[in-house]
Amino acid sequence: MLLISSAYNGLTQRVERVLKHKGYAVGFQAATSEEAMREAVESFKPSVIVCPTLMKAIPEDIYKNIKCFIVHPGIKGDRGPSSIDWAILEKRKEWGVTILEADKEMDAGDIWASENFPLKDGESKI
Repeated sequence: MLLISSAYNGLTQRVERVLKHKGYAVGFQAATSEEAMREAVESFKPSVIVCPTLMKAIPEDIYKNIKCFIVHPGIKGDRGPSSIDWAILEKRKEWGVTILEADKEMDAGDIWASENFPLKDGESKI
């Protein structure tokens, strides 16, 4: 399994730790460029790619040949960046996380999983 992420942040590290704990061989590649992503795929030869934090599109030649799952911090149907920021600004009572398959259009692939949860009192106040 290969993680491709725009940052080796807390979410990416958590996903990596959980997958390794479950026995998966996990590689990591920063999404610095399309070429870097292609080189990582060529050298690691993953059966699945997971993208916990991704600000760049995965090249079509990758997602057409390997299942690529994007961890999108937002409710089902939400698209675009800064989902939690919008939830807080709009004083929403609920937020969520959606796992979707990479596709040509950002945040528009098939949804594989989605989980919503309430924002605690005070978390949606600025």
